[in-house]
Amino acid sequence: MNSNYINKNLFTTALFLVPFFLLWTKNFSVIVIAILSVYSIYYLVKTKIPLKINAFDYLVMMSLGIYLIVNIPNFIIDTGQFRYFQGGIRLALCIPIYLFIKHNFSEKTIPIKALSLGVVWGAFGSFFIAIYQYFLLGLTRVDGWLYSINFGYLSCSLAFLSVCLSPSSPYKWWLRISFVAACISTCLTFTRGAIFAIPILIMFIALLNWNYLSFKKVVSVIFTFSFLMLISCFISSNFKERINFTIKEFAAIASGNINYSVSSGGRIQLWEAASKAFIQSPLIGLTYPEREALNKKLSEQEETTRSNLDIKRGHAHSQYFEMLASNGLLGIIGLIGTLFLPLTIFSRNYLRTRSITALSAATFVAGFTIYSLTEVLLQANLISAFYGFMLATFFALIQIER
Repeated sequence: MNSNYINKNLFTTALFLVPFFLLWTKNFSVIVIAILSVYSIYYLVKTKIPLKINAFDYLVMMSLGIYLIVNIPNFIIDTGQFRYFQGGIRLALCIPIYLFIKHNFSEKTIPIKALSLGVVWGAFGSFFIAIYQYFLLGLTRVDGWLYSINFGYLSCSLAFLSVCLSPSSPYKWWLRISFVAACISTCLTFTRGAIFAIPILIMFIALLNWNYLSFKKVVSVIFTFSFLMLISCFISSNFKERINFTIKEFAAIASGNINYSVSSGGRIQLWEAASKAFIQSPLIGLTYPEREALNKKLSEQEETTRSNLDIKRGHAHSQYFEMLASNGLLGIIGLIGTLFLPLTIFSRNYLRTRSITALSAATFVAGFTIYSLTEVLLQANLISAFYGFMLATFFALIQIER
């Protein structure tokens, strides 16, 4: 059997299985990505066909590898603590996947249908898990196999992959229904960062398509979203309580009583602590033990609440502040390479080509730039693997389309 045929089918299967398994199984998506990464390395080592690496390839490899690289200084200082590489290694291991895709696919064979089907079934899987946990098990916040906040962010990612892949797709209506299903899953986690991301991402898509939108479409989208929010409030007392809780927290913060804002206020205090860590070591940041010591000192000085002492490794509850605190100026470079470089590349590509792949990619990364405000997402096992895999896939597909 032709090896190229096998390679294409292997990746196409993986492209379906990764979103399909994402939220209703425990790390099956990570296993699929790991198998594909190992096979890609084997293929690249064994193949006798020379790979043509261009400037765009180096840019992609930098984007996928920079999160690992910026953590090297503190890894060395902290006597080889491999936890610094927890997220970066998963992104870096997707570099071989990118090269593997690029070498085996042409424009006529891009497997967007496989991705669309995987996203549809993955979104429905998250929906059924959410309905089961919330209505049958009685959980106040659904979480699947994850923390509820991570389940919420991944559900939101599937939702917007669904809506972006739907134009001109043979599965258009299934994708649109799966968008609604994944949005419901997101709301049932009561993760405010993920719920607030929904209207922001809708506006992001609208901005990218501003010249093509009619007033009727804009109004219909706003009406639909508002209607869903109202229905959620009427159906779920927990949803109303979450809204009231958020209003009270923001009111406490606005009045200067940050200690009365347990969730949002606690995050702000962790961000302040991370900012002080950056000031202490602006080039490479502080090690985890140094950040824990700093948090203890700030608590003793009553600049933060004592509850923050329980936060291991000085966790900042934000990808941005985490990388500022742990990586300093190198962290800013890492954030640009990991989040904003892909966002810029995909957005510009979509504005130039109107490619559905580029729209999906730009919106996917835009989502992560929002989610990263309130969680250190790229340290999580499943999320960092999924993000790296989708980045590698989208980078390869938009280059093939060029």
